[in-house]
Amino acid sequence: MTEQPDIQLRTGHLLRVHGYLNMAILSMWMRSPRADVLIGMAEASARGEGPGGSDEELLEKVRALIRESREYFADDDFPPAIGRMRVAQDLTALSIVRLAGE
Repeated sequence: MTEQPDIQLRTGHLLRVHGYLNMAILSMWMRSPRADVLIGMAEASARGEGPGGSDEELLEKVRALIRESREYFADDDFPPAIGRMRVAQDLTALSIVRLAGE
């Protein structure tokens, strides 16, 4: 029973990161002038260690993908920018699904 709150906390954390990624992706698609701000919010949501510490490898990958995406987006290279954000979002979504099965 002590593991259940841990799983819920980890799931909630990943859902928050996933939500910020979603907002950033939508702003990038719309070419919003605030896209860089929303990418920064997604980047900030993935900072630090995860609640259980066991999601750290995933968060490292997500951070790297967001950082690369931001660089490509700043260079006005949309396809690799959006591709990296989508991969980061898919990784978090798959981890959420995996946690739901535990």
